[in-house]
Amino acid sequence: MSELFKRDELKFKGRARQINSFLGLIRRRNITPTDIDGIIDYHGKAFIILEGKYGDAELPKGQKIALENLANAILESKRQVVVIIFRHHVHDINNDIIVSEQIVSDIYYKKKWETITAQKNVIEVIQMFENYCDMNNFKI
Repeated sequence: MSELFKRDELKFKGRARQINSFLGLIRRRNITPTDIDGIIDYHGKAFIILEGKYGDAELPKGQKIALENLANAILESKRQVVVIIFRHHVHDINNDIIVSEQIVSDIYYKKKWETITAQKNVIEVIQMFENYCDMNNFKI
């Protein structure tokens, strides 16, 4: 199998299962680090930020603010960005979550949150964003 076919797989799956502890990183105003599940970078011209939640788990307020601030900063630099929140129901922690197949619940786009009521999976929303960029001459 060529390297091209391996690009969408984790190189160090065992390491990815390790938890990054942010112990000792509480900062001013009680700020703590947050994680992001995935970022797609289109050569610095457009970005997709991916965050997954199990079931109905709420997006924590601090993480939501951080995602908004990051997306707004990208947008203000004249680049395109969308934050995609997806939901999964993979209960067994030994099973992988195939992100492309998961249902999107919300997006943050052009400084607004939108609940996605149509059953769209992650890859469909990504394709919609790419098509939007293409139709509006954003070279991605």
